[in-house]
Amino acid sequence: MKNGLRFIVGKRIAGVAVAESNRPPRQQVFLLFADGTCFELYGESFTCCSGLDDASHIEGYVESNRGRITAVYGNSPPGSPSAEKHVPPDRGCSPQTLEARMSRDLAAWDEAKAAIARAAMR
Repeated sequence: MKNGLRFIVGKRIAGVAVAESNRPPRQQVFLLFADGTCFELYGESFTCCSGLDDASHIEGYVESNRGRITAVYGNSPPGSPSAEKHVPPDRGCSPQTLEARMSRDLAAWDEAKAAIARAAMR
């Protein structure tokens, strides 16, 4: 797998676009970020779970299926024993007021809609 995943660490997902085609790549997932960038995952047969899982169980889950983790980008998953060591005490990455959080979320939604519209025109 290419290592472009390292570029999405720390970005906030504002939306997700899913596409299908009769020719390769047959399935695509675009993660749309609040800063106006996007990241594409693609392949011949994609699927996913139906909800969110506890990230601290990833390693055990992969190993239970006789798999192995081949790369990790960024910090440890929240809830893992070493996660707190990697998070600086004052990240300053989330707005403190309700108004600031709502403004951030509305701006992210507008950016996600614009990215989806641009993708639809291609």
